[in-house]
Amino acid sequence: MAQGKNRHESLLQELIARAKRLNIDVRAERLLREVGYRVHSGRCRLKGQDLIILDREVPITDQVDFLAAELEKQESADRTDAGSATR
Repeated sequence: MAQGKNRHESLLQELIARAKRLNIDVRAERLLREVGYRVHSGRCRLKGQDLIILDREVPITDQVDFLAAELEKQESADRTDAGSATR
C-alpha cells in the first residue's frame, strides 16, 4: 500500500509541475464543510491567475484524477486556440 501511495504522490507532484508550466497555480487545501453545502476541488481565476484548489482530505487518487482531467482540458483548449491562430 505504501508503494502505491508513494507512486500516486510522485504522479501528483509531476502533475503540479505540469500545471506550473501551463502557468496554473495548484494548492492543496483543507476545504471546510458546513451543513447545507458541499465543497470539492475546483478551478478558478484569482486576480488574473488560473488556480486549481485540491481538497487534500480526499484520497490522493481522486486528487490525481481531478488534476489530470483539468490539465487535459487546458491543454486541449490551448491546442484549439493554437490551431485557430494559424488559420
